[in-house]
Amino acid sequence: MKHTKLLILSLIAAMTFSACGTDDSLQFNFPDKENNGGGNTGGDNSGGSTDKNNANKNVATINMPIVVKNAINGLEFPKLKNNGSSYAIVHMDNTTGMLNYSTEWDDNLKSQRWSCYTLNTTNSQNIVGRPKDDYPSDTDLKTLYGVVDFTSDPYKNNGRYDHGHICPSADRRLNSTQERQTDFLTNMHPQYSDFNQKGTWYNMEKELQRLAPKIDSDTLFIVKGGTVDNPENIIEYIYKNLTANNATKGYIPVPKYFFVAVLKKEFNTKTQSYGYSAFGYWFKHENKAFDSKNDKLGNYVVNIKTLEKQTGIDFFCNLPDDIEKQVEEIDVQAIKNIWGFK
Repeated sequence: MKHTKLLILSLIAAMTFSACGTDDSLQFNFPDKENNGGGNTGGDNSGGSTDKNNANKNVATINMPIVVKNAINGLEFPKLKNNGSSYAIVHMDNTTGMLNYSTEWDDNLKSQRWSCYTLNTTNSQNIVGRPKDDYPSDTDLKTLYGVVDFTSDPYKNNGRYDHGHICPSADRRLNSTQERQTDFLTNMHPQYSDFNQKGTWYNMEKELQRLAPKIDSDTLFIVKGGTVDNPENIIEYIYKNLTANNATKGYIPVPKYFFVAVLKKEFNTKTQSYGYSAFGYWFKHENKAFDSKNDKLGNYVVNIKTLEKQTGIDFFCNLPDDIEKQVEEIDVQAIKNIWGFK
């Protein structure tokens, strides 16, 4: 019976890696100009996909900035909320033409919902350091959408929470432009210091750096964030050194849980095609260091379908529907076998 189960898991793993899509680009380089060819513009601007192979992919809207239109079909992008108060912010590195990372900002909550980005051999090089320790307002939030009421730092003099980077500064050390953009307030969540600097979040970031592709053809597509949409998944609301139990003007939410969704696009030299695999992390936000002797990151691994139920976010919606279903519903034990979790 044990051997039968292992055989089934191995077959699932094999199917996951052999699933192949139609787009073999690395999808990390989006110019800030009109895309007349339609490739990344998402469709007909009607708000719904007309792609028979992908019914739930992101679709551009008429009022969406061009740089956002050109980016939202990247594999790292979850399904956008489009709820009237949410804005997709795309941070371009104009020195290289690369897309650095993107964020969904909810202006009602005064909080980001997630940041998404890629890791590959081009953008994961560690060249520059981290020269500053301040947190400026997001210039793109103003430039793209005219939002000017989130300019002061609500964490300042808090004394309880760190500025928790969602797209890590350590993952964007190719140049000073990319590193500096990660310090924007829109890329932050309040995080307990031990969680951020010694806990599961810190260890997760180190693990993803270890998993970053060493081969030019491969890419990791990553989405991270905290639970801000459901009041039951919020610890409290803060403004500087003040706290509130309920949403109050000027206060920002402290997530009770944090999540990570990871998709790997890997080139198979034997079949000359791309395959995909994915997994998620679900972390309770706790102010404690990681106990490496009695704990392991594999304890926090979930499949993407479970993560979607817990967050209400549709991850990797830009994959063709059949591949998306396959990588999202894979058994957790099979995920651990594929990725080497214990």
